[in-house]
Amino acid sequence: MAAPAPHRTETLTEHHWSPERHGRITQLCEEAVASEPGMRSLSHYSNGILDFVVGRTDRPPLSSMVAETGDERQDESLPGSRLLLCAQDLGALLRPLGTGELMRTVVANGQGGLWGGRVKPGEYLAALTDSGASVDAVDAAMNRLVTRIRTDVHSLPDELPGGDVSAEPRPGLTPVSASRSVSLGAPGTDAGGAAPRVDFGTAAAPDPAYEERLRALWRQHVNTTDLQYAGYYRDLTLVCAGDVFDAPDLGPRFIDVSVRSRRTAYRDLSRGLRGHLVRLTDALHLVAPAEDGRPPLDRLVLDVQEGAVYVVWTSAREFLIGVTLDQTQVRNADIRLNRLASALRGVTPAQPSS
Repeated sequence: MAAPAPHRTETLTEHHWSPERHGRITQLCEEAVASEPGMRSLSHYSNGILDFVVGRTDRPPLSSMVAETGDERQDESLPGSRLLLCAQDLGALLRPLGTGELMRTVVANGQGGLWGGRVKPGEYLAALTDSGASVDAVDAAMNRLVTRIRTDVHSLPDELPGGDVSAEPRPGLTPVSASRSVSLGAPGTDAGGAAPRVDFGTAAAPDPAYEERLRALWRQHVNTTDLQYAGYYRDLTLVCAGDVFDAPDLGPRFIDVSVRSRRTAYRDLSRGLRGHLVRLTDALHLVAPAEDGRPPLDRLVLDVQEGAVYVVWTSAREFLIGVTLDQTQVRNADIRLNRLASALRGVTPAQPSS
């Protein structure tokens, strides 16, 4: 069977673009857009300045909210520029956790998504997709592109953005996009070798059966291999949080930041993210306005050098924050948290009798 024909692309360059500095990188970006049908466009930046935009020739117009009507380069790069500016502030928010620099940011809803990341300090890429079904494929394509530019052009090591695709998942976790909706195993089984510590917040209902169901889900999903922390919030208030940070296998990861400090930091992070979510929503809605009745964002991924932080919305009022400290397991932890989110949609406290 013949390979599918590449999609036609066009490249819009800024006046300072030159083949000596940008030619090889531009070629790799053109190949990435041509080979991934869900990618609307990608933009390349040096020291905060747009260098060029590569886009599909058949892409529809962007949302009318784009301000610079008539300048296609600026219009197409505006969502990514806003994402990268927000990512700078998010990187500063994450830095005290001691898990390295923010390498990759993904924000998505059912209509599309944005990808933003750094190739190396001073060099950044941003990509857009206006198809919700293409978010994972575009994410994977951009992770490969960053790695190729780092290794082939700059002779730098692979930082594994998105995790190691060959990393073995825990039993029952299929590392493919469709696994976000597969059936779960029996509740209460331990997904990892150490039972998580689970604490309840002020948004938890005083319902022992409900609390036990939540404990069972945390024991099933939070583990020492991939998803090592998960916090559940309703109306911006903690329902419950659980982690395996006390497990001996994770001890070396707390040399610089103590277990207690990290637990506190991840709870504080939920408050620190609030202001940034407005800016992320504004950037995403230039490409993918949310459907009526749906949360403006479905998921956010903040991929640092040592793991990642994830936010998944189960409804407009509820969300989960997940954490992995293992860069090789970033992809598997993302899938694991989405499975926990799917399970939580069917768990509600008992209603008080009238």
